[in-house]
Amino acid sequence: MVALKKIGVFGCILAVAACAPVSAPPAPAPPIVVAPPPAVRTPARPVPPSGAALSLTVPPIGVDGIRQTPNRNISSNEAVWHLRAALNVAALNCQGPVWNQIATNYNKFLKNNKLTLTKISRAIDGEYKARYPGENALRVRDTKLTDLYNYFSLPTVRQQYCDAALAKSGEAAAVDWRALTQFSPPALAELDAIFIRFFDSYAKYEADLAEWNRRYGQTPPAPR
Repeated sequence: MVALKKIGVFGCILAVAACAPVSAPPAPAPPIVVAPPPAVRTPARPVPPSGAALSLTVPPIGVDGIRQTPNRNISSNEAVWHLRAALNVAALNCQGPVWNQIATNYNKFLKNNKLTLTKISRAIDGEYKARYPGENALRVRDTKLTDLYNYFSLPTVRQQYCDAALAKSGEAAAVDWRALTQFSPPALAELDAIFIRFFDSYAKYEADLAEWNRRYGQTPPAPR
C-alpha cells in the first residue's frame, strides 16, 4: 500500500511537471550594424585661371621675390620703349567703343614725343651693342621686342589690360616730353602688374594641380 502511494505521488509529480509551461529560450541579441565609412568625394580637378591654356610658361620669381617679366631689370631708356610697345599693342588689340580712345591717345603720344623717342631708340641701340659685343646686337633687340609684343598680347588679361591702357594712354599723351623718362618706369610697372597677378594665379593653379594629382593618384606633370 505504501508503495502504491509513493507511485501515486510520483505520478502526480510527473503529471504536474508535464503540465508546466516550457520557458522559451532567450531571444538572440540583435546584430551589431557597423555604419560604412562616409564616402570620400574627390574634389574637382583644378583648372587654369581665366580660361588660360593647360600649359603655359610662367616667368620665374627672381631673388628679389618678383617675377622676372620682360619689363624687369631694364634701363630707363628701355622703360620708355617698353611703355611705347605696351600702348602700341593696346591700340591694336583693344577694339570697341570703350577702348577706341587708346589709339587716339597713342598717336598723340607718338607725335608729342617724336624726337625724344628717336633719340631714345638710338640710345638703346648703343646699350645693346655694349651689352652684346661680338653679336648681332640689333637682331637681339628685335627678337626681344617681338617677345615683348607677344607678352603684352596675352588674351587672358585683355579686359583688365585694355581698361588700364585706356587710362595710361591718356596720361602718356599729356606728359611733357622732358618728363618722359621719369613717367615711363612707374607707368610701365602699373601695366606689368596686371600680368604679374595673372602669372601668380597661374602658379597657384599649378601648385594646386600637383597636390590634387598627388592625393588622388594621378600622374604629376613633368617639372619645367
